[in-house]
Amino acid sequence: MTLDPEIAAWVEAYPAPDVDPRDVDAVRAIYGDYMADRGGPQPVESHPDVRLESAHINGVGVLIWSPRRPEPRTPVVVALHGGAFVVGHPLGAERIAVPLAAQHGIITVSVAYRLSPEHRAPAALDDGMAVLTGIAGVETDRVAIHGSSAGACLAAGIALRARDGGIRLALQSLSCPVVDPRAMHASDPDHSAHGESPTLARAAVIAAWEHYLGDAIANPPPYAAPALIEDIGGTAPAHVVVAEYDVLRDEGLEYAWRLSSSGVPTTVERFGGTVHGFDGLLPHSSVGQRAISSQVSALARALLS
Repeated sequence: MTLDPEIAAWVEAYPAPDVDPRDVDAVRAIYGDYMADRGGPQPVESHPDVRLESAHINGVGVLIWSPRRPEPRTPVVVALHGGAFVVGHPLGAERIAVPLAAQHGIITVSVAYRLSPEHRAPAALDDGMAVLTGIAGVETDRVAIHGSSAGACLAAGIALRARDGGIRLALQSLSCPVVDPRAMHASDPDHSAHGESPTLARAAVIAAWEHYLGDAIANPPPYAAPALIEDIGGTAPAHVVVAEYDVLRDEGLEYAWRLSSSGVPTTVERFGGTVHGFDGLLPHSSVGQRAISSQVSALARALLS
């Protein structure tokens, strides 16, 4: 594979850890060490015109980035962080939240959803939906949803659940989405970088689904696995980002194709030389900045037009 130079340097500096993805304690230890090495989790972006605060909405913890002088009924993005359903932090939304507030006057509400395997599906979905329903039609009529990786799975599921609940969303923004628990068991040897990539392997995706769904993996709860829903038409317009060297690439493209084929306005942006989660791992790289800018612009257009 021919990686973007900045990504290649990062991959060399942070080689994939030798850890069994089924061992949640080990995965969380690796995540904790990585975050500590980078000085987190704590805010790393700041802007004089943006306020960050913690709160609870319908009993669910959230982080909120907002303009210091918000307009009445300011548009809102509900964000779901990545982390294979077992790790992660609401600060994962910071990279889109700060420019959304500073440049476009849009609030971002990032959900501290319950993690697996202690809280199997649909706990995280329920948390995201609780936050959405606490905002939509109450605080504002202009709401979009955004998610990355596992968070994109939650965002896509919540978008479908919102459709069925009569909640209108301006956009579903999905970055490197995981949506199909069947995909990593596909026999096609050409599927998504042959099941291996520098930041995510097939085995890790299988383990993530097992942590998230548990004994329900053969029959997931409604909306927990968006690709398994037969009718995905009528859901919110979509903006989908995929990475070239990502084991999730093909299922992201397939889900985007299904949305478009069902009449859902869908935009796909595929970033060459990139790996899974590149916009979060290297948000200040040139390609990371392009991806973040594309997501921010798509959300702003949908919410402000």
